[in-house]
Formats: sequence, structure tokens, C-alpha cells
Amino acid sequence: MERALSILRGLGSCPATPFFEGLPAQYVTEALARSGVDYQRDEFGNIVARVAATAQSSGPPIAFVAHMDHPGFEVVEVVGTGAVARAMGGVPAASLVKPVPVFVLAQDGTRISGVTEPHEDMTDPNDRMSDRLVRIQLDNSIDSEPPLPVVFDLADFELEGDTIRMRAVDDLAGCAAILCLLERVDREGPAADVYGVFTRAEEGGLFGARLMAEAGTLPKETVIVSVESSAVIPGVEQGAGPVIRTGDALTTFDMDAERLLAAAVASIRGRNPEFKVQRQLMSGGVCEATAFLMDGYSVTGVAFPLGNYHNATTTIPDPEGGVAEEYIQLSDYLGGMELLAEAATIGVERDGTTSRIGVVADDVRERLRN
Repeated sequence: MERALSILRGLGSCPATPFFEGLPAQYVTEALARSGVDYQRDEFGNIVARVAATAQSSGPPIAFVAHMDHPGFEVVEVVGTGAVARAMGGVPAASLVKPVPVFVLAQDGTRISGVTEPHEDMTDPNDRMSDRLVRIQLDNSIDSEPPLPVVFDLADFELEGDTIRMRAVDDLAGCAAILCLLERVDREGPAADVYGVFTRAEEGGLFGARLMAEAGTLPKETVIVSVESSAVIPGVEQGAGPVIRTGDALTTFDMDAERLLAAAVASIRGRNPEFKVQRQLMSGGVCEATAFLMDGYSVTGVAFPLGNYHNATTTIPDPEGGVAEEYIQLSDYLGGMELLAEAATIGVERDGTTSRIGVVADDVRERLRN
């Protein structure tokens, strides 16, 4: 648990927005280098780590995928101690029409504090097809040239009881879980080749994952496991365990891939019958499994139930809402990591569904025939 929290705390201090993932990318690559896990960057800046099977592989490769960015803004113009910024990703509508504390991340890593205020050309804060602009009144002038990332001035990381609060749980919790997973399977040896994939510009439109899937960077037989933090919806509870994700707002996922997670749950419950897990189609957003699904990969997902999704205290489209830290439950986070590590250790169960529901007994066959 201490290692898991240490990694998540470290990533929390690495603010990022779409296209500006330099800080979390540096943290990830340095962590991989320290643990001795091989990695490479593709031409789009996605990070792909790999732990090879210690013996002959018992199944297809498995790739655990998370993204390094989070919704925020991009400075497009600087005037003295003021700036104009464009929304990047699904920021709360309230942040476009209300004063919200933010900071600009300068190229040297300096955080320049400021407050947003409405832009006169901003018409509909929920129109994702238009330039959603804000003005920012800054405490100090900016020496760096735009574009520059802007994020909400919220806590990097806080732990209170069983609750983890961060500016960007989505998807730094996924990145942290995958880093922990890679360290573990590198020590213990996976059943099949295991990849850890850290993508860019997911919040802008799954861009890093889409380009990676299109390029076929991972072998086509790879089972993709999207690791996300996804908004709590009816039927999902915080504290009731990680969610096996059967789909997202656009697509449903793959039964063959989900067998991997079902087998992992069964294996864990053989040791711990009280292990908590949920299963749900998480329709609150779209995740990277969909990007890989569109290019023919077999996909499934695990999600940490998330409060204040995209920092909105009510809903993203609500202009009357507020902006605050996202939060998950520590128990869900740790349970999710155990689930992922177990899945990497045992590999894909080829006949998982048949073994779970059994065969039709002969007496039933005869009764139906008769």
C-alpha cells in the first residue's frame, strides 16, 4: 500500500493537460528505469513498457493502458499579467463562467497563479466544437511563449481516511496502478508478455491511443485492458470495489477479453472470499478501450469509481456548479491493483465462460427433447 500511495502521490505533483504531458511522462520513465523495466516511446510520445514472459507464453500478450493528461486549458495569448486560454477537454462549464483559481505551468516548471473570468467571445460553454475561451488574471507576468498548459489550482494529492483527493485522479490513478503492476510482474514473472501503455491527449479525443492502435504498435492478438477512473453512475458505489467495465458511452467491450478479469477475480476469491468487485457498463464517458476496439483489438476495462468527475462538483455541463478535487476510495484503488496484478500473473483463460456456467447435463437434454 505504501508503494502504491507513494507512486500516486508522486504523479499527483505532475500537472498535465492534453499535449502537455511532459511532467507525468518524466515521472513514468524515471520510475520504469529505476525498476529496470524496458520501455520505448512511439513517434507520438506514448510510452510503451514491456515485461516479457519468463517461460513460454501461455496466452496472448496483455496490455494495460492509461492516459497521462487531464482536462485543463491552453494559453493562446499573453497580455501583461493577463492571458487568454482555450479549454482542452471536458472542463466543467462553471470554470468558463465563474472565477476559478488556476495556475499556468511555465516552461521552467514555475506555477504562476491566476483566476479565470468569462471571455466576451464565449457563447456556449458546453459547445465542444467551438473555442471555449476564458481570460485569466495572473499574479505575475509570463516570460514563456504560448501555448502553455493551465490547470485548476487544486490539491496535488490528499489522503483522508479511505478517501484520496487529487486534481487529476483521472487518469493518474490508472498510471500509478500500471506502474505498480509492472514492478510486481517484473519481480514475479507474468504468464504472458505484459505491456504497460501510458498515452497522450486522451482528453482531447483519445488521440494518443487512436494513433497507436492505427499504427499497430502492439501485436494484434494483444488483449487490451483500459485502466480508468470513471464517474460514479447508478448501480456503482464507491467503496464496493473496482469496476470490471463492460463498455463505455460509445461501445460495449469483448467477452473474450473480460475472461481475463473474471479468472483473476475467481483466483483472488480462492484466497480471499470477501474480495470486492463490481461489474457495470460505465456510460459516463469514453475510454481508450474504444480506440483499440475500432482497430480490431480485443478489449476490456477496469475503472475506479470516481467522484467529482473532471473536477465538476455537480455535472460537467452545469454552469452553476463548482470546481473541486476528484476523489476515489483507497480500498477501491488497492483492490483494482490486486485485480490487475492477478490478471497479469495468471493470463487469459481460454475457456473461462464455459467453465463458469458449466455444460448442459444429459438429463436436461433429454427432457427438452421429450
